[in-house]
Amino acid sequence: MKNLILWAIPALFLFTSCEQDDVFPRIEDTTHGEKWTLQIGSSPTEVYNQLQELGTEKEFDNVAIVYREPYSNPEDIQNIFGFYRSVTLETTSGVTERALIEFDQDKVNSIETGGAMLDAVSAWPKDKPDEMAIHVDDPIDTMYEKLLAICQVSPYSDYQIILPDKSLDKPFDPDMANYDEWAFSFTEDVSSNIVGKSSVRLYFSNQKLVRIRNEYSENEVVY
Repeated sequence: MKNLILWAIPALFLFTSCEQDDVFPRIEDTTHGEKWTLQIGSSPTEVYNQLQELGTEKEFDNVAIVYREPYSNPEDIQNIFGFYRSVTLETTSGVTERALIEFDQDKVNSIETGGAMLDAVSAWPKDKPDEMAIHVDDPIDTMYEKLLAICQVSPYSDYQIILPDKSLDKPFDPDMANYDEWAFSFTEDVSSNIVGKSSVRLYFSNQKLVRIRNEYSENEVVY
């Protein structure tokens, strides 16, 4: 009887361990060494380069700058918006109205306007003279000069300016070093019908990466 009990204890421990491995999400904190390509102690610029490498490996293409607030003046983004692929102007009160301006190859690539749903337009805003409005194919420098003028007149003087997540295929934005928390996520196939998702937060202190927090979960894919 004693032998039976002794055999049962390891079996119970093994069963419990397996059960714990199947509990999601799993939280992993890395504060020393490395996680993937990311090195604890790296500067924001170094981490960005490491993220570009990791993005290629894990197939994700942007990183969020956590707690970045909207801007109120185009002059606030003059030196950084070129590191991004779009900018959004949005009302701060009343009915939500916004304009999403995307650019590529140093010129405006597309303009979309509306509320919850956006429609493509060739110029914005429609209620301003044609020479003031931003047009598709406007050079970036021209777009910025027009944006300065637009944001000085009502109702656009009360619009907020929002930058998107940082595209990893664009150079490092030095302003990112002013924020102590970045975030990104990616998915990987675990099996034919199971997908694993990693939601990652990067924490900086004194311009150094000090912590990598990975929240990992798995979900069944229904075809």
